[in-house]
Amino acid sequence: MTTLRAENHISYSGEGEKLASSIAMIVILVSFSMLFASLFLAYFYYRITEPVWPPMGMENLNLFYPSISTGIIVLSSMTLFGFDLAFKKGNQIHMKAWLAVTILLGASFLGSQMYLWEGLKNIGLYASSGIFPSIVYSFTWIHVAHIVAAILSLFWLIPISSKTSMTFKEENVVLNVSKFWHFLSIIWLIIYFSIFVF
Repeated sequence: MTTLRAENHISYSGEGEKLASSIAMIVILVSFSMLFASLFLAYFYYRITEPVWPPMGMENLNLFYPSISTGIIVLSSMTLFGFDLAFKKGNQIHMKAWLAVTILLGASFLGSQMYLWEGLKNIGLYASSGIFPSIVYSFTWIHVAHIVAAILSLFWLIPISSKTSMTFKEENVVLNVSKFWHFLSIIWLIIYFSIFVF
């Protein structure tokens, strides 16, 4: 009887911790969503009020580096999904491999963004060049800052990928890190199509 109560207590404690962790991540993602939503609102208001687009007599932005960034981040979401599947199966070798590739792709995304900024500067677009360039830099800078945080959170998964059994807390970490990464991938896709494509 005592053992059964102890098991129930552990189960309820784990479920409660999982719920609290999920709610905390939801709050974080909603906060980030509001930040990006305010940027998108300002951008779309500016765009619909401009008689000519692109504004300021500029040409359309080059799609090369933004497209490279998009391919990288979409691929990174796929590799992290592969990590999640390996995690559920308890396959340590695949977990480590998928995680390493995801981290590498995250670093590659940062590199592609630096090339994007360098490309903007080469055509004379700086953050101080006007409203439109400042919006482009704001979106990409803020997104990169979040990507850096997400990459650091991926390193949190390295010791977890070496374990054969997982606690509720470790399962929550994997779930929340994945949510954060996929959220940033979706945000980038919206940035890509809103600012660079259309």
